[in-house]
Amino acid sequence: MPPTPHSASDIQTLLDRAAIHDVLNRYYQGLDQGKPDQVRRCFTDDVVAKFDDRPLVRGVDALMDNFYVFKGQQSGEWKITTHFMGNLNFNSLQGDVAETETNAIAFLVLPGASAMAKEQVAMRSLRYLDKLRRTQDGWRICERQHTLDWSCHVPTSYSLAIGQRLLKRPVFS
Repeated sequence: MPPTPHSASDIQTLLDRAAIHDVLNRYYQGLDQGKPDQVRRCFTDDVVAKFDDRPLVRGVDALMDNFYVFKGQQSGEWKITTHFMGNLNFNSLQGDVAETETNAIAFLVLPGASAMAKEQVAMRSLRYLDKLRRTQDGWRICERQHTLDWSCHVPTSYSLAIGQRLLKRPVFS
């Protein structure tokens, strides 16, 4: 049986899905590498976002001020973070607008409160309901609802600091 020809719209849908997946990956990478500018570029200027029980934020500046991860990294409250993007569901993708649901797990290493206290890892199950819009700069998140589904803490046996993670990048000749 000959292969079924694909229409231009089928190919565009695949390209759009890949581009949206890349935006979400860049978001998590920017969080974990402490790069607020990278995270900022994942959102539209007029983004509307709701994180758990915090007040609704409007605009990318307000959103960036709302990220605990950067505040925690800067203050030393969080030593290092790792966000793992799990299931990504495309609830809708029509033209220049998409709606997605992403499940993620975040691991946040918290330093011990004293020299005698062990570090703790906060494990969090997160869900992101996003609306994305195609802009002249590519796909960007324009609406976000973030929910914490569960969380627990366990002691660490080893961890790097975020600065050490960035220094351990492989160099190939």
